[in-house]
Amino acid sequence: MKKLKKKLTACFSAFLLLFIAPVIAQTVASVNEEEFFTDRSLTVIDSLQTQEPPGAPPGEKMIATYYSKRFHGRKTASGERYNRDAFTCAHKSLPFQTLLKITNPQNGKSVTVRVNDRGPFNRNRDIDLSYAAAKEIDMLAAGVLPVEVEIMMSSYTDSLLAQH
Repeated sequence: MKKLKKKLTACFSAFLLLFIAPVIAQTVASVNEEEFFTDRSLTVIDSLQTQEPPGAPPGEKMIATYYSKRFHGRKTASGERYNRDAFTCAHKSLPFQTLLKITNPQNGKSVTVRVNDRGPFNRNRDIDLSYAAAKEIDMLAAGVLPVEVEIMMSSYTDSLLAQH
């Protein structure tokens, strides 16, 4: 078994050296330094115009749920109280106050929500919407729904805009 692994590793390495490395080398050699830095600045300008952090995919698919009634009035991770009638949400890592556009792909309805809490803590779920936000996109009956999420504005993009 070890000999087979060594042979496969050697074959893969040879493949990389023979086929992939020349393509990468040719690509790198064809881009001069001026073009490289010009392209990078265009990327930053584009990210400022679209108000998305570089590399953030528009319309990222996430699994959404919504808060149950028992959380109404409790403190969120940001310190404010959860209001089931406000358009807010919980996300595991996005900065507080980030504005997100949530779209239900089944009916095309969208809502803009603000991140003010952490969660959800179920590993198969990505975002918890307030009751009002879930109602706005007609996901109450489903309870759990794949949605498209776009970052509209965050403290990250605010800081980028302030620099320019």
